[in-house]
Amino acid sequence: MTENLLKSSVLLRMGIVAFMTLILLIPTAIVESVIRERSNTRDEAILEISDKWGRPQTITGPILTVPVKRTTQDEKGKQFILVDYLHILPKSLQIKGTLTTESRARGLYEAILYNGHIQISGELTLDDIPPLVQESNVPVWADAVLTVGLSDLRGIKKDVTMNVNGDVLAATSGVQTTDVVTTGITFQPQINAGTRSYTFSFSLVLNGSSEILFCPVGKNTTVQIESPWPSPSFIGAFLPDSRSLDQSGFSGTWNILELNRNFPQFWKNKRFEVAESIFGVRLLRSVDEYQKTLRTAKYAILIISLTFLAFFLSEILSREILHPINYALVGLGLVLFFLLLLALSEHVGFKIAYVISAISILSCIGLYTLAISIHQRTAAIVSFVLFLLYTFLYVVLQNEDYALLIGSLGLLIILATVMWLTRKVNWYSAKENG
Repeated sequence: MTENLLKSSVLLRMGIVAFMTLILLIPTAIVESVIRERSNTRDEAILEISDKWGRPQTITGPILTVPVKRTTQDEKGKQFILVDYLHILPKSLQIKGTLTTESRARGLYEAILYNGHIQISGELTLDDIPPLVQESNVPVWADAVLTVGLSDLRGIKKDVTMNVNGDVLAATSGVQTTDVVTTGITFQPQINAGTRSYTFSFSLVLNGSSEILFCPVGKNTTVQIESPWPSPSFIGAFLPDSRSLDQSGFSGTWNILELNRNFPQFWKNKRFEVAESIFGVRLLRSVDEYQKTLRTAKYAILIISLTFLAFFLSEILSREILHPINYALVGLGLVLFFLLLLALSEHVGFKIAYVISAISILSCIGLYTLAISIHQRTAAIVSFVLFLLYTFLYVVLQNEDYALLIGSLGLLIILATVMWLTRKVNWYSAKENG
């Protein structure tokens, strides 16, 4: 009785197919979680490599910090001395850098590393600072320091010396205060109130990974970066004013004014979030297999639904009834496509993995349909539909900017085709169709 009802009721079979489509979302979700897990494992491997070589670097400075002694008194009239810190930023700052890149692998995973040769020069001036020598406010120029913020000191590969007005200063590790930067190197220049201008220059040989960033601490900041890496992404608060990009590498130039950022040229005893204004470049992988595989898996419901629709229409038009188990096995094969794509893409890249996975699943489902169907045209139709679906999905994945437009037009064509094929179907009785 149940078998006869299943064969005679089109609506019942439609309900079963729809239910099985939803059930298959469970293994699809599991596959997506596996993709994310493998992506996280990749990130952990890259972080481990970066820890040994050098993490992403952020360069801030140099910044002149002057201790200021201030005399005050408590409620009982007892006097005591407090030390504040005055931070003075450069009047001009020029940064030129070249990044030499290489890749290091740990197992299946590859990290992008760079060795940067950075030249930094500029001028510091005391002309714009209001008078500080007051009755209770005295700067200690002899204890002034120049601080250069570096986010990962392990990346420094050569001793750093700074030339300040002809004096050569050796760097020491650490910062005197954390008002501006938390990690970096420090120089002790000879600063006095009589000399109002100080020119400086120094070089950094710096290891890092993935990205390099700069903070525009100069009243006028100019940054020029070049590298042979072919796939950069310019990131942060500012885009370069000019850039060039081709297969031989890239270069970018930034010109940042004091008015473009949200912190002043000098301040005392206040913390400004200078990190909000950082900018620079990220060295992208040419292909992120996990990101593309995850994007592909998000179309699983579409692939499963349209494949089941092709089976169902073949049933209606040829009056051949397939068992729900047949649908289940085909659905599992469709889900397996995404797992196979993930596994292969880790070894041979996304494009080749996609072709191999699509051909494998298409052949498997096509031969299975040929074996279970009475009419050979059913297997031919299903195989052709799967071929179109995998081709259509690949085109959508390769055109991110037009994905919504291509997808919408594709669904419109599919809907119109289904309408035309079923225009004479009697949905109340499958026996009358033919």
